Amino acid sequence: MTGLPELEMTGAAGVDSRKAVRFPMRTPVQVCSLGNERAETGQGLNISASGMAFVIAEPLALATPVHIALPNCGLSALALVRNCERHEQGWRIGVEIVGSLV
Repeated sequence: MTGLPELEMTGAAGVDSRKAVRFPMRTPVQVCSLGNERAETGQGLNISASGMAFVIAEPLALATPVHIALPNCGLSALALVRNCERHEQGWRIGVEIVGSLV
C-alpha cells in the first residue's frame, strides 16, 4: 500500500510506536498461520501502510508468521503477529505487514 503517509503518531503518554496513519476498515480478513492449512475468517478493524488489526475467534502467539488476505479487495500479504488481546467478539490481533499488500 504505497502512497499512505508515514507519520509518527503521538499519544497522551508520548510518542506511539506506530509509524503510519491507521484507517478504519470493516471488511472480512482471512488469516492463516504459516504451516497451518486452515484459514480463519475475521473482521478487519483498521489498516495502515505497515500493519493492520482484526478480530478472530482464536488467539495467535506473538511473532507468529501469518498469511492475511482481504478477499473483497483481492489483496494479501505475509505478516507477523505483534499483539493479541481479548476482545468482546474474540481476539484482537495486530500484525506488522512484511513487505506490502499485493
